[in-house]
Amino acid sequence: MKFSALVLSAALAALPLSVGAHTALTGSVPESGAILEQSPPSIALTFASPVRLTQIRDVNGSKSKRLPFAPTGKSDSFTVQAPNLPAGRNELRWKALSEDGHVMEGTILVVIRPHS
Repeated sequence: MKFSALVLSAALAALPLSVGAHTALTGSVPESGAILEQSPPSIALTFASPVRLTQIRDVNGSKSKRLPFAPTGKSDSFTVQAPNLPAGRNELRWKALSEDGHVMEGTILVVIRPHS
């Protein structure tokens, strides 16, 4: 009995540490809080481990527009075209599904300066 408990303990200790762990957004281009002269041509998201990006929206005041992209397989980085973000505050809200099935979401704030 003690031997089987020891074997079970050893087997559990050998499991990868990432099992059941959630990942995190590690960076974006542009970075959250960026103040830009013009709309970026694309938005790049980088995660600590592979996820499935399911949605990214531009929320500008009471308006919300889904940015077009074709969801692909799991990856740790994604690039989404950003078609002419309007001047002012743009909240780019994303949702992703981690490998363990956890739904993750976050916001990247980008400000586009108005043309003078």
